[in-house]
Amino acid sequence: MSKKQDIINVALNLFNAYTYHSIGIDRIISESNVAKMTFYKYFPSKAKLIEACLVIRNQHLQASLDAALSECDPQDYLSHIKMIFTWYDAWFRTEDFNGCMFQKAVEEISKLYPSSIQPAFEYKLWLQTKLSHALQQLGIQQADQLAAFLSSILDGMTIQAQIDPQQVNLEDYWRRVETLIQLERV
Repeated sequence: MSKKQDIINVALNLFNAYTYHSIGIDRIISESNVAKMTFYKYFPSKAKLIEACLVIRNQHLQASLDAALSECDPQDYLSHIKMIFTWYDAWFRTEDFNGCMFQKAVEEISKLYPSSIQPAFEYKLWLQTKLSHALQQLGIQQADQLAAFLSSILDGMTIQAQIDPQQVNLEDYWRRVETLIQLERV
């Protein structure tokens, strides 16, 4: 693995476990076992490091969700939507779940580091496009609007899971989402 990738991996783990503000460059350099000059060769600022981390996080999330979706029946688009909700629920119960790094970036550092918003926006757009495509295949007329709403539900579930993952009952959420989709199909 390259030194650049080592830095990104350490930073991803630290930013996920703590806050962006609480993790300094010196700690990342120390835990990455790189020289300060090496760090600054790849990342001239903390903003550039955070942006790189969020781009990688976006790629990992998309790959993981795509892998989960590949297990669905290609013609059963309702199962695609349910798989997205199921994937989120499984993520909430992982040992290293500490909330959404995109939500934390927008909340904590977007004013200080505006470049942190772009990867968050790109993930949100990607997710809504996946949801919208499935909804269109189900015959939903206003698929984009419903996809944005379902994405907001996932955001809310993520925040709730950060507070207490036991309070997120996938079956309750899914029953309501499925009912909403069925009402839109009429």
